[in-house]
Amino acid sequence: MGHVGIGSSILQAVKDCELTILRTPEANFHNLKDWPYDVTYFESRLYGLEIGIAYYDLGDEEADETVVLTHGMSGWSYLNRRMAPPLIEAGYRVILFDQVGCGRSDKPVNEQDYSYERHIGWNVDLLVNHLNLRGATILLQDWGGLIGLRVAAAYPNTFHRLVISNTMLPTGDDMWFKMSPAFYAWKDWAFKSGLRSSDWIAERGGAWPEQIMAQKAVGPSNPELSIAELQAYSAPYPTDSYKAGARRFPELVPTPVTDPTGRPQLAEAENNSAAWAVFRQWSKPVLLAFSDEDTVMAGGDAIWKRHCPGASYPGVNHVTINGVGHFVQDGGSEQLSAAMVAFIEQTPLCTIQGLSASPGLSPGEQDEIWRSKCLAEKIASEKADMHGSDAPWSRMATPWDDH
Repeated sequence: MGHVGIGSSILQAVKDCELTILRTPEANFHNLKDWPYDVTYFESRLYGLEIGIAYYDLGDEEADETVVLTHGMSGWSYLNRRMAPPLIEAGYRVILFDQVGCGRSDKPVNEQDYSYERHIGWNVDLLVNHLNLRGATILLQDWGGLIGLRVAAAYPNTFHRLVISNTMLPTGDDMWFKMSPAFYAWKDWAFKSGLRSSDWIAERGGAWPEQIMAQKAVGPSNPELSIAELQAYSAPYPTDSYKAGARRFPELVPTPVTDPTGRPQLAEAENNSAAWAVFRQWSKPVLLAFSDEDTVMAGGDAIWKRHCPGASYPGVNHVTINGVGHFVQDGGSEQLSAAMVAFIEQTPLCTIQGLSASPGLSPGEQDEIWRSKCLAEKIASEKADMHGSDAPWSRMATPWDDH
């Protein structure tokens, strides 16, 4: 695997194209504003690729509570720089990580190396296989939610609490969840522009991601991003060659055949539907924290209130993050971090029960299932005995009674 260490000139861009996997030069991350954190790399070897996934393990590693902060497009872990300090101060272990193709994490050059399924696999490899998280609280925003919700559905014991903010779990079915016109407009523009700096400057007056972060990441906690902050958001992408993963993200969101861009995406739609079957039984605490100025995700909390039992968990008070657009962790950091601390305090770990396969069954229904199973076992054993008895151990293992 080839990694790039220095340079962003035209010559470097040519060299970038010759490599299959890029890693943004470390010098790009030196002395970033409000970013004192040391990075650790986990090497994932899934899908025939060697991918370095960057993460930051902050606070007390022995803390009773672990909080995972995610990001999506167009950010990286820097988006959570205002979230981490108050959570660490509250006594939590805080984990941030850069999605593959973002931040300090490696960036395959070939866009076809990115898929929704692979992003889920890379998240599982880091959070479940490497960090071995259990009972954590996770903040799910943008693609951090599309990916993280799938991880939670597949490995429920990894997370005891979900904080869902400006994200979704679409199934490609407008009857279940209808994508907003703002999303399709974003998908179309991202595709046509290819996130090329020249196109963005000509059309929107600034390069990606600086222009969109300046517009969508501001709020009461940070009314105007400084030049240093905007440069930090752009640090992972010294040339357009580093943007392959970011370019793919909008195209990977499941959409129906009626997708007005003419590029429907059905991959993972059924698997997202299966994940919803889990969340319709998810009884652990869920906090909804959507912002009031997000045109893409507006109203996305309604489906959770209607279909997820955890959204009605006793003592949980959902919040609206006021005066903030899509990137709620920056301009809305004070509101969101305070809501998360309150959420954790209101739902002590010792009171949270794991998911059950039999919620809502009456004692009579449970008894009927048990009787049916016992009868089937007895009949099977009697038939098996015709070919030779397993006594005495089989009788010890199955002490029949008339209950």
